[in-house]
Amino acid sequence: MGYLDQIKATMDEHGLMYKMVTTTRPGEATTIVEDNPDCDICVAVGGDGTVNEVARGILSRGKGILAIIPGGTGNDLGKSLAIEENLDEALKKLIQCKTMEIDLGKAKDKFFFNISSLGFDSEVVRHTDKIKRFVKGKAAYILGVITALIVYRSRRVVFEVDGKHIERKATLVAVGNGRYYGGGMMILPMAKVDDGLLDVCVVKDISNLRILTLFPTIFKGDHVKYDKYVEFHTAKKIIVRAEGSYLLNIDGELFEIKNEEVEFKLADERLSVIC
Repeated sequence: MGYLDQIKATMDEHGLMYKMVTTTRPGEATTIVEDNPDCDICVAVGGDGTVNEVARGILSRGKGILAIIPGGTGNDLGKSLAIEENLDEALKKLIQCKTMEIDLGKAKDKFFFNISSLGFDSEVVRHTDKIKRFVKGKAAYILGVITALIVYRSRRVVFEVDGKHIERKATLVAVGNGRYYGGGMMILPMAKVDDGLLDVCVVKDISNLRILTLFPTIFKGDHVKYDKYVEFHTAKKIIVRAEGSYLLNIDGELFEIKNEEVEFKLADERLSVIC
């Protein structure tokens, strides 16, 4: 039985009313949600990009519950919500329909549901996206990391973390509500999606060799042990000022920032999700 066939069979077995729509282009999932205001539960079947689009549609129309059935290459928000990548288990969660409200972040007045960041990882995303045109899978990511190592240089960053002034020369700054990004890296292992706080990870100025040794530890959250190179904060608002132009990563979408500060803050809105 195919993936979509199994979802349909489960819905029918439990006598649930549903409508299934397949997207054909980026951004379409948001429009679909907005055009179906009577749907109480909006289920994102796909990866983090689809989840992001469905969540934005719910916020746009001002009502609805987000559910996730992982079906893409990344499931970072789902991991923070303890939603299994196994289809049977994800469908059980959907049928049980236990909900919670999660916090939302904003960066440059754009919502992020998981993590927003700047620095080395944004360069990895940029180079990996280019390489994916020619190389697929993990190989594209590895080549993206290598390319970023060649071209990226740490920069001086000034922070205000809930008003506390901090200056660092930093390799990476990640601000988030969830724990995971980049297809399973546990960059913010202490983060909780509903605690009313954003978590911050700052990787200090380190050599390229140290980046290569530190980066793999992030997949299990073991980088917390290296307090000589990494520091963590929690706050409701973080203002970052960095030298020159750089890329801002908002839930996987890149924006170019030139000589301006970026404000990360806890949004007033919250999102109901099935978890």
